[in-house]
Amino acid sequence: MTQHLKNISDEEFVAFQNGDSLIFRKVFDQYQAILCRFAFSFCKDEEIARDAVQESYVKLYQSRNDLDGPAAIYPFLFVIAKRHLFRVFRRSVIEAKYKKEFSDNWKEESNSTQEELTAKDLQSALESMLLHLPEKQRKVFQLNKLDGYSYLEIAKEMGISKNTVKNQVVSASKKIKLHLFRIYQFVFLFFFISQ
Repeated sequence: MTQHLKNISDEEFVAFQNGDSLIFRKVFDQYQAILCRFAFSFCKDEEIARDAVQESYVKLYQSRNDLDGPAAIYPFLFVIAKRHLFRVFRRSVIEAKYKKEFSDNWKEESNSTQEELTAKDLQSALESMLLHLPEKQRKVFQLNKLDGYSYLEIAKEMGISKNTVKNQVVSASKKIKLHLFRIYQFVFLFFFISQ
């Protein structure tokens, strides 16, 4: 897989680890096209492929001092791009599942636009509820439930334990479910009383 790739020299690698922008550009030029082709072959979407490659280079720059040598650069970029693509794929599967469940389970009997609850209203309610969560809890919930990150990925990104992440997600989920129950209980009560 890497036999046709040219690695930078050991001296250039030290400069790269020290933040040399010319060497970083050289690394970018060496691997960017290959990563883009790989990402596009996986997702068949140029924008998603570009995002995956960009994410790889951002993570590479942030983690450049953790690499063992120049030969570790391409595998690192490849793994980060692949992880990003899997997250995007996972998120799209979750969204598709949510949309299907929502459309299968949500049947509105009323023709009145005032009584009709739409998916847009639900989204607005969710966004409003998220704003009422503590900032750390909101971020953890969004990363897990909306962006598809695993507990472990969130723990590493935020510098907290996996159990803390789990507790934050569970707590946020309970608060949101309770709030949704209260909203819809009121709406259904109003609907039946007004009949």
